[in-house]
Amino acid sequence: MHFKFQQLCPNVFQNVVLNSSIWNKDVEISKDQRILIHAISGSGKTSFIHYLLGLRNDYSGSILIDGKNINSIDMEAFTEIRRKGISTVFQDLQLFDDLTVKENIAILPEFAFGYDLENAHKMLEDLDIIEKWEQKVGKLSFGQKQRVAIIRALMKPFDFLICDEPFSHLDKLNTMKCTALIEKRLKEEQAGLILLGLEEECSFTEIKTLQL
Repeated sequence: MHFKFQQLCPNVFQNVVLNSSIWNKDVEISKDQRILIHAISGSGKTSFIHYLLGLRNDYSGSILIDGKNINSIDMEAFTEIRRKGISTVFQDLQLFDDLTVKENIAILPEFAFGYDLENAHKMLEDLDIIEKWEQKVGKLSFGQKQRVAIIRALMKPFDFLICDEPFSHLDKLNTMKCTALIEKRLKEEQAGLILLGLEEECSFTEIKTLQL
């Protein structure tokens, strides 16, 4: 999978002078890359993710996936891209509070090759929340929810993993554990990474930084 951004700019920034490596630039990201998008508050971070996933189109310029403008991809085809090609950890996590951790993971439409709920159970153990497996997500702390959201994202097939501040409520040790787990899955899927956040939160190897 390959992304190309051509003079992309949110409508709200049309008359603003921007110091960005992405907005109003031509940028390409391929699945053999790991990209940290350094994004401070108010720089359009959430908008960028929504544009990338085809959830919003309030921008000028264009976004191409494998050479096709996303605005020309029909809903069914785009759903399939998100189902098998992109896995996302949203800032708001998009977990179901009334479901258990196990149920939140089991709801995935498809697991990655060689993975099942037993693997997810082991990931919880690796991230020190094994005892939360049968607990409703609404009773977890935000940091615990972040780890569940990361595990759920890693359980599906993907060419790109996109994470929006996935470690914001984690201490250094848990961030390192999550990073190691993500690194493992990136290698297995031979996938690219787009991480939105702050440079000081990032400990991934061979990662390139862009300023949003």
